[in-house]
Amino acid sequence: MSNIITKIEVQKRNKDRVNVYINEEFNFACSSELIYYHNLKKGKVIDENNLNDIIREDNYIKAKGYALKYIEKSLKTETQVKEKLYSKEYNEDTVDRVIKFLKDYDFIDDNKYCDMYIREKLNIYGRNKIKYALLNKGIEESIVIEKINNIDEEKEKKIAYKLAEKKYKIMILREKDKFKIYKKIWAYIISRGYNSNIAEWIINEIKSNEALYKDNNICLDEQDIKSNKNIENNIKDENLDKFHNNSSFNSKNNNYKENIDILARKRYDIIIKSEDDKNKIYRRLSNYLLRRGFSFEEVKKSTNRILYGIE
Repeated sequence: MSNIITKIEVQKRNKDRVNVYINEEFNFACSSELIYYHNLKKGKVIDENNLNDIIREDNYIKAKGYALKYIEKSLKTETQVKEKLYSKEYNEDTVDRVIKFLKDYDFIDDNKYCDMYIREKLNIYGRNKIKYALLNKGIEESIVIEKINNIDEEKEKKIAYKLAEKKYKIMILREKDKFKIYKKIWAYIISRGYNSNIAEWIINEIKSNEALYKDNNICLDEQDIKSNKNIENNIKDENLDKFHNNSSFNSKNNNYKENIDILARKRYDIIIKSEDDKNKIYRRLSNYLLRRGFSFEEVKKSTNRILYGIE
């Protein structure tokens, strides 16, 4: 039996779409433009191949319209658009065609998205947080790394300092313990996506400018970081390069250097059994010695002697 179009009617709720009846029964709905494109009319015989072509084109038109509406309010990444289309159960062929259309007409561009996102977020976040946010949006790692490496380091430091300074001025109104203030400032900066070098530089700058910590008693202990419930984003202790500067720990014993090196060597031999990354070894060894009460400067010197054979 031939497939004969017996009725074509415009949908009541959407004038841009029509219902097509074949052999007196509803068969499919499609965009009205396909009616003219394929010259569909009452009494025309339509075979399965033509029918499939029409349905495929209609899916593409619907998917394209949906994608354009999705990106209307804000830029999206290629992956975000794909995921949205797949969530509407469009097949891979349709999604690929839509993505090609959007890229050809510059509706989506992951390079431009990165530039826009970095400009927008650089005033509140550091490169680490920006990097992981972009990766989570599905942008290729090579693109993200290239863009992140182009961030001006001095500009990043200045922004981080302003954020920390603002936080500090609020904290000193309700917190008198300088030890806690510095620990929270450090954690805050790390949670914002700045690296430990910037965090350490900021604390030193604030300390110098505000004439705080006259006793030079600054310490960030690994266990303290874990127990601090106010730290944002569950900061991982391995991302913090702790520092310690407590003059009360300075030993007058002539065997001080020898004693710390003996302790450091024993701990080093234990650590290397499960770790071969020198940076991680350095952090773990430093943390261990700091928790034993040695000063930051002596820990740094001893760790360098053990790992690199230098003073």
